[in-house]
Amino acid sequence: MKRSFSFNEKPVLFILRILPTLLPGIEKIIAVSLQEKENLSATMLKNDNGEYQQESIKISDSISILKRFRSDNSPYTWLRTEDLPFEIKHKEKIQLNIFNEFNNSILLIRINSEIDNLNDLFFFYFNQDLSNFGTVSSDKILSTDNKTIIAHLVRNSILAHLGTLKEDKELFTTLSENTKKILGEAVESRKEVAALNEKLKDGIIHLCYSYLNEISSKNSRTYVLSESSVKKIRDFDGDFENLRKILEKAANYADAMTLVKSPEPVVISGHHVFLDVEQIQAEPETIPEYIGEVPVKYEKTYNLLNRLEYAANQVKTQNKVLTSMNIGKECKKPMSPPAITDALKKHKAKIVYLFNAFPGLWQVIRNEFRPVQNIMNAKPGVERLSA
Repeated sequence: MKRSFSFNEKPVLFILRILPTLLPGIEKIIAVSLQEKENLSATMLKNDNGEYQQESIKISDSISILKRFRSDNSPYTWLRTEDLPFEIKHKEKIQLNIFNEFNNSILLIRINSEIDNLNDLFFFYFNQDLSNFGTVSSDKILSTDNKTIIAHLVRNSILAHLGTLKEDKELFTTLSENTKKILGEAVESRKEVAALNEKLKDGIIHLCYSYLNEISSKNSRTYVLSESSVKKIRDFDGDFENLRKILEKAANYADAMTLVKSPEPVVISGHHVFLDVEQIQAEPETIPEYIGEVPVKYEKTYNLLNRLEYAANQVKTQNKVLTSMNIGKECKKPMSPPAITDALKKHKAKIVYLFNAFPGLWQVIRNEFRPVQNIMNAKPGVERLSA
């Protein structure tokens, strides 16, 4: 069965629940504690054929005796059954002597209560011999020395578990507070992002008005945006250059739909605006600067070397090996390794010529790309430059 965190339990009940693991086989344990102000309660854990059953005990007739136990500052006391208010048994008047100590087999442990600074009480019902502590012969009785050691060990174990329980609760409280703080900051961040998004949308509309002024001057007409078009354009998240293109098309559409020409401004409505225009083409890839005069017959070879050099530089920036596959993927128009091999073979003689004519160009593929190095190492005849 799933449980919640142990510190969500009342500390006394948590200790009561784990005590059988500390003292296996003990007959029973009774815990008396102040659960609420002026409200004492008692809970018993009893061994029933190896299974521990928990039940409440009525103590309304024993409050005065229990209060006396709670106010005592002794950390522990060994008691007889007759000393306890829970036992319905006639108390005999017994002349106490040194041998009566052996009959005191019930250990009362006192733990300070945080509620009223008196003590919570734990009553442990031990056997009168050492059989509760492993495979020990039952003829070995609990001596005074044994009882002193047992009392200290049991009390210190309870205090250790309560200390861990308190630390865990404090840690969980700190984690909860930190989590709430993080969530609060996340909420504030979302609000800030939303506010920035609104400002951005306002900026887009202001930019539209600026574009419309330019379009109005260009077309010698005055264009204005309707409420529906403003609402539609506010959600635009594309390139601003495309926005200019969108407005130009919208203005032309609205102008064309105006049947009666008049000096009144042309209203651009939401149905005139189409946000899914073709995106403006990206800038072409950069290639090495053109140097010198290259005859027409060498232009294709020159451009091939530029493409391969550009791709090789891209591969190097990614710390990848200069292979035909990697270089082919980085070309503006991807090339397969066989396509690169065929192109180099086809342009072999012209490549050798261009390498000799422009020794400062294509340094990466010249020195690091093996298919090109193989061409240079083959030492083919050098073509002569012709017009």
